[in-house]
Amino acid sequence: MKVEGHEIPFREERIDGYLYLPEKEEQSPLIIALNGMPGLDPIKEKDRLAPIFTKSKFAYFAFDYTGVRKSSGLYEYYYSHENINKIISYLSKHPKIDSSRIGLFGESFGGAMALSHATRDKRIRCLAIRSPVYDTEKIPRLKIFEGLAQLWQRDKQMRIRYVNLKKEFQQQSKLYNPMKLAPLLQVPIRVITGDKDEILSEKQIQKFFDKIPSNLDKKFMIVEGANHNFSKPKDFEIMKDFILDFFIETL
Repeated sequence: MKVEGHEIPFREERIDGYLYLPEKEEQSPLIIALNGMPGLDPIKEKDRLAPIFTKSKFAYFAFDYTGVRKSSGLYEYYYSHENINKIISYLSKHPKIDSSRIGLFGESFGGAMALSHATRDKRIRCLAIRSPVYDTEKIPRLKIFEGLAQLWQRDKQMRIRYVNLKKEFQQQSKLYNPMKLAPLLQVPIRVITGDKDEILSEKQIQKFFDKIPSNLDKKFMIVEGANHNFSKPKDFEIMKDFILDFFIETL
């Protein structure tokens, strides 16, 4: 596996990420990983999913949105979606990337972003999402929202512009809400979650999944005993195989 560090310009800021490539020299299909809030440091994917995907001859890109960790600037939910658009345009020109074969893999909040982006970007051929936030407009209404916001900003993992984050997030989350956008999806999708998710209800994720058009190649798996992050090794293996098999078949 080869690893390339990239700093992608975005407005006056930069997006920090790592491109993991197979050893082979020809072009590879690309899977872009979309983090939660703030999710895993992209360099740590070197020991998590990147080896699994590159072994199967996929390129795998993990990054931080602007305003998160090493990416410069301040975080905004609205601009994080534009980050994805910029990344795809940038990596489509990479000599080792097959720009006609791009998929998204979103985890938690990244699942919401993956589906929302896939409904408006025809360059995306398929997507898989794990433990997805299914209704972004509900998040600022949660009693624990203030605590979540503090957690996001702990140790300056996320640098957020707004003093009244709750009000601003209410406005921005309306623009990219997967619960509303699911009926517009037009590409194959896989969704996986656990029935012991301490944050999100698998029953509500099922309702979200049911809004995706029935004529699509779609599948939903609930893993018994799995928590939000699939932290148990056996649960992680189930999730990994479910996602990998889908990308092999589809991308």
